[in-house]
Amino acid sequence: MKKLVSAALLAGATSASAAGQFSSLASYDYVFSKPSTATSHTASVINTLVEYTYPRTLSIYGGFSFILRDSFESTLTLGARLYTPTPMFYWGGSVPIWSYVGAGTFLLDNGAYYPEAGLRIGITNNTRLDVFLKVFNSDDTAYDKHATIGVGLTF
Repeated sequence: MKKLVSAALLAGATSASAAGQFSSLASYDYVFSKPSTATSHTASVINTLVEYTYPRTLSIYGGFSFILRDSFESTLTLGARLYTPTPMFYWGGSVPIWSYVGAGTFLLDNGAYYPEAGLRIGITNNTRLDVFLKVFNSDDTAYDKHATIGVGLTF
């Protein structure tokens, strides 16, 4: 029975990966709100990621993030997003716009995770623009309760 279940899972994973799409994702997060208890001046985050979008409503991403604060810091980033299955509306009648919610994590020394919400704008068939909000949560007060607004480009 275990072999049958394993074969079914492998077949399902293979068909899902064959139907999905890999894309480069570059984004910039600007810290617009932080608590008065923050122990450093965290200003922004630059992300260079690879995103895998499944054919339905899920995408996963991972890569490197560069945190600009009192000192420069880099980290690995992992996350996932759930999109609306069809565009919420079309801007100008031809540009599709989807909404999404997601969650991600920075694999720092103390770790940081964030929920996110945003809009994905389909500029062309291969290029998309993301506008999003994130709120970082961490044991490290340099990142905890920092809210960001960001923009990203997927190509």
